Amino acid sequence: MRERIYGKRTNGELIPHWRPAPLGKRATKTDKPKSERVEQHLSSVYQVENGESPRFLRKLFVSLAHPFTTLAALRDIIGIPVVHIDVANSEKSKTAWIFDPHRPWRMSGFVSSYIELPSSLYLYWQGTAKQNLRTRTTQAKVAGHSVRSVDPSEISAVVSQVTTDSGWGIREKERNLHEISEALDNAICVAVFDSSERAVAFCFGAHAGNAVRNLRAFTSQKGTVRWLCFSGYVEEASARGARFVIESPPWAFTGGNRIFAGHLGFVPTLVRSN
Repeated sequence: MRERIYGKRTNGELIPHWRPAPLGKRATKTDKPKSERVEQHLSSVYQVENGESPRFLRKLFVSLAHPFTTLAALRDIIGIPVVHIDVANSEKSKTAWIFDPHRPWRMSGFVSSYIELPSSLYLYWQGTAKQNLRTRTTQAKVAGHSVRSVDPSEISAVVSQVTTDSGWGIREKERNLHEISEALDNAICVAVFDSSERAVAFCFGAHAGNAVRNLRAFTSQKGTVRWLCFSGYVEEASARGARFVIESPPWAFTGGNRIFAGHLGFVPTLVRSN
């Protein structure tokens, strides 16, 4: 970057010429808007790898390595709206996978994302923002897929079928099945089945009070089935009396998954329990 300065001839006429700008004024190809740097920083802190959230030491290292960006991110997070959910104390003791056991008044994790389900559920699918959800849910049904609630006794079989068809390794499958089995008492699960009644997608969460916390979701087919699966999940959550669907923060997702969550209506929030 150069700046324009003026020199004088002996007759007093101003002659423009250019010189390199001081170092503090120079722009570089690596300069990024502050908002973009903050988004990338939050992604590095929250991004899920191999199905697991980053370890504490990694989060600490990233935060200490970029102190100014960390402070900017914290300022942004402080401005995120707080959502209060209603959960009885008796339920909190059974939902360790939802609530921080040391601070039971708030959800595990600093930031989450959520959607609020209207009392008249059909309103959730209305508007331009939900056009993709409506269209692709319909396309999945036309293609012969159906969605329905899964009984707790059948959840492990459905999850195993979908993950096996997706080529998951035995160790990864066992780990996911173990984590799911710990939440079966308060589970909410829906699955999408093809025309031969084979499970091709599932969405699994834990229900407590007026909230559902998403824990696992996967498909063995690309395309529209995941849209149908989430539509069925929303219907089941509403039927169970849930007002909020809680998900990981948007920075935990990459690429198409983050875009998908945005189409569903998820926005960042700080979740607290009344």
